[in-house]
Order: sequence, then C-alpha cells, then structure tokens
Amino acid sequence: MTTTLNAPATLPGPRLTPRNSERLAMGLLVIQPSPFCNINCDYCYLPNRTDTRRMDFAVLEKVMEKVWNSGLANAPFSLLWHAGEPLAVPMNWYEKAFEIIARHPKAHHYVQHSVQTNGTLVTDAWCDFFKKHEVEVGISIDGPREIHDHHRKTRKGEGSFDKAMRGLECIKRNEVPFGVVTVISDISVDRPDEIYDFYREHGITGIGFNIEEIEGANKSSSLEQTGSDRIRAFFERFFERNKADGFPLNVREFDIARRNILEPGWSSRPGGDYYNMEADPFGMINVDCFGNFSSFSPELLGQPTEKYGSFNFGSLLAGTLFDATQNASFQHVLADIEAGNKKCAETCQFYQYCGGSSPSNKYYENGTFDSTETRQCISTVQIPMQIVLADLEDGLGITASVPPVPTLEERMRA
Repeated sequence: MTTTLNAPATLPGPRLTPRNSERLAMGLLVIQPSPFCNINCDYCYLPNRTDTRRMDFAVLEKVMEKVWNSGLANAPFSLLWHAGEPLAVPMNWYEKAFEIIARHPKAHHYVQHSVQTNGTLVTDAWCDFFKKHEVEVGISIDGPREIHDHHRKTRKGEGSFDKAMRGLECIKRNEVPFGVVTVISDISVDRPDEIYDFYREHGITGIGFNIEEIEGANKSSSLEQTGSDRIRAFFERFFERNKADGFPLNVREFDIARRNILEPGWSSRPGGDYYNMEADPFGMINVDCFGNFSSFSPELLGQPTEKYGSFNFGSLLAGTLFDATQNASFQHVLADIEAGNKKCAETCQFYQYCGGSSPSNKYYENGTFDSTETRQCISTVQIPMQIVLADLEDGLGITASVPPVPTLEERMRA
C-alpha cells in the first residue's frame, strides 16, 4: 500500500480515530480522478493506465454525499488522490473538486488532502496549489538515475529520472513538505549505500520503502526468487548508515517498528488488538472515477478476480456504502480476511504489531485472503522490527541476540 508519509489532520482535543472508535469509522478515502498515468513503470499494479477518462463532477458530488451521509466520516481522515497519476488531471479540475468537498461543514476540520505523484508534472503552479490547500505530497523516486530508470520509464521507453528530479527540486524550492516512496527491486536491493547517499545529497528526509510486489497488473516481481536475506541485508545496512549519521532520515518502516516497541498499544483497538485499517470493513474506502467502490486494500480497486467474483462492492451513484454488506463478494472477502487474520494471530509472533498486514498481498502472493505470511510482511514488518529491537537491546547492554526471520525456503524445508 502506497500512501504519503505524514499524519492526517486533527481536531482540537482528544482525537477520535478508526482504531479507538467503538463503531465503524473511515480513516482513508482514496479517489481516482483518472486511471491515466503519463509514464509506464513496469512494476505498476494498476490496469488501464492509458485510459484518459476522468471523474465527472456529478459523480464526485454523489460520492461525497454518500460518504458524509454514511456516518463513517466521524473522525479526521486522509483523502488520497491516487490510482493513476493525479497531476495528469488539470489543476482547474481539482479547484472545482476541492470546492465540492469543502461544501460540507465538517470538511475543513476532517479532510486532509494528499497526493502520490511520480513528480514529472510538478510545476511552481502546482506547488502554489499544494500550499494553498495544505496538500500532503508523496513523490515516487527509486534512487539514483540508473536505479530509478530501470523500472520507471516513459511511454517511449526512456527514463523518467530527469523529469522526476525537476519536480522534486521544484517542490523543495517552493518549500512544500514532502516524503518519498521508493520501490526496492532487483536493481536496488544490493545497493543500500547508493540509495542512502542519494537521499542525503538531495535533501530527502522522509522515506517509505515498498518491496516490489506481485500485485494486480504486475503478475511477477523481480524479487520473486530473492530470499529474505538480501532484503534483510539492505535494511540492516541502511539502518547502520542512518544511525552512524545520527538518524537524519525518517524511515517509515523503522519509525513504525520503534513506536510499536516503545509505545505498546499506541495503535490498538479498545479491546487490545492491533488496528489494521486495511483489514477493517470501511476503514478504507476506495472509489474509481466512475463511482464504483471497494474497501480493504486500495490495490484491489478495479482488479479482476475469479475467486471472489469482483472487488467492486457497489456503485455510489445508485446505492450507499452499506449496500456492500449485502454483496456476496464483499462477504466472501471479509470472511476470508478475518479467517486469515485469525490464523496470523495463532501462528505469528508479530501479529500484535501489524494486525494481519495487507490483505492484497495475501491474495496476490498466496491466492487467497485466508492465508498468513507474505514476503511483504516479512520485508516491511518483521525484518525492520527485528533490526530496531536488536539496536535497542544493544543500547541497553542486552546481549541476547534476536534470531533472524527464517526465509520462506527455510520454512518450507522445516
């Protein structure tokens, strides 16, 4: 799941969130303004990236009406413009869209707009727009030119590095807060030092790592035959470099791991279980440009599936969000997610620190939501947590080492 790196907006006083609410609450609303993307990354999970159609304002009005009327927007939430390149849609479209969203009395305090962009279309005008509307910005950059251009190419097959870096420099020049999302793939997994030096050289301080995944339209991963030992080595070396420099970089995976260790219960439900928004019915609402919606992992939106029939659980043009509860596909998905999470709780020592991880990774890696461990959870939950825990124990003089996470191959042999 790729999102921006900052926290959502807050209300004065104690904050109600989906995790501490006794009732259903939405924490993330993903809206697809258009499926179109102006570049052609070979690991992208999205289908239909050449489709230039965009959401009609009448559709957006109906979507927001149904969201506000659902009662699910009972806490501040992030509204992520995603599932295509958001800046490929003209700025005047967003001016109208933001005006539609702002009509609701709660909007000013509840809605935190965010975009995840490839950076190639960023201009000074876009930066003015981001600052005017306090939009959180995430940029997808995989590292130095050779690494970035290996997978992130234009539709002509050329590298997109120069345009992405022009966008990054424009954002920095205009003093727009930003974070960077980097996909670790075959070209970068053995090069943590180059990536670390690249971040330091270009003033990048907030980073989230996504491991290249088998997901959606991306039917294979360049890391598919890579054992977790190489991914562990990447994270260990990156952590070592960052620690040696006094931790100038905020790395999402390490920050979450550290907080899970030092603040147990910070992301727990009232009953004590770790809150996983991706596995929570209606915790995430994902809407395509035609008004069709899904829940759970945003990566499921619009994807074909034989096993579950459909990942579209209804249309907000003709119905409501809660119509999904009468949808057979929704019920099947929910039942399997809950069954898989129950197995995680019974078999995995990390369950209380992830709540079952990402359903979409379970489906695309294991063929069903009713499953447990994935490469994604080993790489971005288990390994970072073990690295941080070992460092904390070392600082306290605790000599007992933390056993490494066995590779999938080792577990299959056991």
